[in-house]
Amino acid sequence: MESIKKVDIRHFKLTNSEDLICYVQSSNEQSFIVERPAVVQVTPEGVFTFGDWFPFSDKKVFKIMKRFVINHTEVVEETKESYIKYSCQDIIRSEFEAMSEYELEGENLTDERSDNEEDIEPTIH
Repeated sequence: MESIKKVDIRHFKLTNSEDLICYVQSSNEQSFIVERPAVVQVTPEGVFTFGDWFPFSDKKVFKIMKRFVINHTEVVEETKESYIKYSCQDIIRSEFEAMSEYELEGENLTDERSDNEEDIEPTIH
């Protein structure tokens, strides 16, 4: 995947000790404008996972002031791929839900049996 190299996904270490991975839309002298920031979390087994930075907000674009950034760097391709999969989960989920609603629309979901099916007695355990 050649185009993933051009995507500016960065790892930020903040002064409050948070580690973020996010897509950088732009920056100026004072701040970064980032999209879909994810907090990097480490499980007890030592596995890195992502979590929402603002889990109770539907906002996707944020400003990070440079004075709160200790350091930042572009991440490796494997991490970019993992981050993209994580950050697109809500898009995929909403498309799947919309597709499911469309497919179910107009379908009769009642339990209809054909004439040649036998009535089966339920087994009670």
